[in-house]
Amino acid sequence: MPANTPRGYPYPLGTDRVMDGDDSIHNLASAVDTKLGVACGGQVSIPISALNTPSVVAVTFPVGLFTASPFVLATGGGGNPHQFAVSWTATTTTGVNIVGARTAGSVGALVVYWAAHQI
Repeated sequence: MPANTPRGYPYPLGTDRVMDGDDSIHNLASAVDTKLGVACGGQVSIPISALNTPSVVAVTFPVGLFTASPFVLATGGGGNPHQFAVSWTATTTTGVNIVGARTAGSVGALVVYWAAHQI
């Protein structure tokens, strides 16, 4: 009979039958999926052609990863954070639109780091 960690993850005991190992691994994998959810992340480069003019880049999630629209977070990378704005829109199970704009500084690419998580 497997035991559970304090957070509820099952693991086999030394007295469990070896032939039941596949069941123990399956139960552990299922618990991890259920408790941690699924996530992905990455970075995109948003072309900025003029100050205070938003640009949008579509991000596609891995096929079949999410079964509901995930929570999305995004932030600009590098430079002065008071010189750009980042947001997202149109989140679905298949992707999200990342929006970026420079409010000061020079035009050019804005690197945005994003993460999506379904609990």
